[in-house]
Parts: sequence; structure tokens; C-alpha cells
Amino acid sequence: MTRTAEPSQTTDQVEPARAETATAGRRASWVHGDYARVFAVVLAWNLVLIAVAYLFAPSSPVDEGIPKTGIGSTMSLLAHTYRWDAGNYGEIAVHAYTGSYAPTRAFYPVFPVLVWLVQTVSFGTLGLLAAGFLVNLVATWLAAVALLKIGRHFFDGERAPWLVVAAFLTAPAAFFLHSFYSEAVFCALGFWAYLFALRRQWLWMGLTLIPLTASRITAAVFVGLCFLEFWRSKDWKLRGLLSANLLWFPAAFLGLGGVLVAMKIQTGDFFASFNALKGVREWSYHQFNPNILGTLWREAKLTGHALLGDTPMDAWTLMSHVLPMIGLALLFASSVYVLVALRAEGVPLALFGFASIVMLTMNNNVVSVHRYLLPCLVMYVALVLFGERRPKLRGAVHVVLYANALVCGMIYLRFITGFWSG
Repeated sequence: MTRTAEPSQTTDQVEPARAETATAGRRASWVHGDYARVFAVVLAWNLVLIAVAYLFAPSSPVDEGIPKTGIGSTMSLLAHTYRWDAGNYGEIAVHAYTGSYAPTRAFYPVFPVLVWLVQTVSFGTLGLLAAGFLVNLVATWLAAVALLKIGRHFFDGERAPWLVVAAFLTAPAAFFLHSFYSEAVFCALGFWAYLFALRRQWLWMGLTLIPLTASRITAAVFVGLCFLEFWRSKDWKLRGLLSANLLWFPAAFLGLGGVLVAMKIQTGDFFASFNALKGVREWSYHQFNPNILGTLWREAKLTGHALLGDTPMDAWTLMSHVLPMIGLALLFASSVYVLVALRAEGVPLALFGFASIVMLTMNNNVVSVHRYLLPCLVMYVALVLFGERRPKLRGAVHVVLYANALVCGMIYLRFITGFWSG
């Protein structure tokens, strides 16, 4: 029998076909991969927040957090993001630290510098709020991607890691990721630094920690978290610390050093950011006090009396004492649970949680602490871990996420209408 001859394929014909197949595979991987799916979630989440502000803010009573003139004082799609401390970040983005209002120096420069950079790259076509929105959209996206991958380190399957991301985006103060604040950038840098540490990518971890310490002084707890993960990778042996990679941890504070130098150049005082709130009446509650237990006991008593009805539960008490103390209690419980459940693997996260409690109460108060708890990823891991270890109680995890989302929504409505929200 004869066989019909088939045209032979030369190498030149085969290689383009392979290249086209590889390109299509990469495109499909991007469209259906973590980055694309998380971006879709984060974008939708931001659009919902914009819609809520657009629908409810105009008909709601307003308070002093809304600027009287200038940016944020008029109705626009993003005006609601510019409330309270956002004005300080806006001032830095426009005028750096050259203004006469000293408290602005207490706010670190990474977020406003990124906003300025986006405006500059756009040749001024983007306004301050639009540039800030883009920065926070990308930062929240990257933070959520890192958290998803961190979740995959601790959990098998797809459901649990996505629940970790859900816990982050439904946290009571999650809307600050959407606002003209530095929370999103700080979380993105912190989560990626920890992810690199989990992957033992010490170079990338170190390079991420440097801008992190220029973002906020509480970056120190992330440096400690990554150091503990580094030490754990050496089986907790002291001789394991004899490694060149150990140098990344002191090098991380080059970012903070850069802030001090910038302060010296612009204000004449290396420590202007640390002294910015001294003598300012509105910030008089910020006073360094190493008696952490004393602060916690005082705040616990105040919270207890308010919850029992012995003292009035006014807005300031609720937002600046009760909610922060509930958050700190949950952080403590989460840290203990992770330590017990994961043992050696959970030591870095647990100690990170305990150190965060210390760091967040050293100023003799717990005002805004529920906002500062956003980067405390041990809480998100602990919540999902609880559900994974007790399948019959997995529904409780969803109830907590729903309750958190409701609380977040209520606080968000306060924030966009200018009422104090942390």
C-alpha cells in the first residue's frame, strides 16, 4: 500500500508554532492567575466603596473631618477619600516638609512621594486624589496577592487562602486602604517582605524592608517578623545566624535613616518626625510611656465601664477606646492560638502579634489602634486556621467576615462624612 506523503515541517515552521503556543499559555496564565483574579476583586471592592460614598454621603450629616476649602471639600468621585489625616499626606505630596504646620512631620514620606511620582509621570494630568487612588489601588492589589500566597504557605487547597484575603478586605478598618492614607502601601511592603522571608529570598526581603521602615516606625515589627523567620530557617541555632544575610536586618533601617536625613535637610532637625507632636494640643494624648501594662489596664477599665453602661458610650469612647481594645484583645488571642496550633512554624507570627501590641500602646493611648491593626496578618491567618482545624465551625468564619464587613461599612460612613473614625 502506498501512503499519501505529508509535508515535512522544518525547524523554522515548528519554532513559531511553539512560540505562539507559549505566548498563549502565558496569556491564559495571566488572565486566570492570582494577579488577575485578585486585581478583579480589589477593583470591584474599590468601586463598591466609591458607590457607597456617592450614594450616601450627600444626604448624611457632616462633621469637622471634611476640609472646608480646597481638595476634598467639593463633591467628586474621590473627595470622600480625603478626610482627617489625609490632609497631612496631601501637604507632603505637594510641599514636602517645608510647611509651618509641625504635626505634618509626624507622617512618613513613602506614600506621598509615590503620589507625587504618579502625578509627575502623568505630566500633571492626574490630580492629587486620582494619583492617590491609583497608588492605593495598586498597593492594595499587591498586598492582597502577597496575602493570598502567604495563605497558600499555611493552607492546602484554594478556599482557605482566599478566605485570608477576604478577612483582610473586610477588616473593620479596611476602608483606609481605599482612603488617601498610607495603610495600603505599608501593608503591601510588609506582606511582601514576609512572603520573601517565607520563600527564603533574603535579597528581595531586605530590599522590601528598606522602604518599609521609611513608611512608618511600626515597620520595626515586620523587621522582627522577618528576622524570626530567618532564624527559624536555621532551625533556631545561634550558629545559623552567622550568615551574610543577617546584615539585611540592620540594613532595613536605612529607610528610616533616609527619613531622618530628609528631615534634617528640610527642617533642620534630624528627629523632627519624633518631635512633631510635642506641645500640640490636638495631639496631647500622644506621650511616650513604656508602662504598657499600665496603659492597657487603664484602657481596659474604661472600655469595661463603657460596655457595662457605667459611663456613656459616646462616639469618641467607642472609636478611640472600645474598638481599639477589642482589636488588641483579638490580636492577643490570635497570636496565642497561632502559637499553640502551629508550634514552631507559628512562633514568628505569634511574636509579631505580641510585639505589635507593645508597639501600638507605647504612646500612652490606643487611639486609632483599630486602624494600625490592619497589617497584623496573624489575625487573618488565625481566623482561617480556626475554621480549617474545626470543619464543623467553618460557618463561624463566614459569620465573622460578614460581621466585620458590617462594622467596616458603618465606620466607613462615619469617615466619608467627616466624623472621627480612627
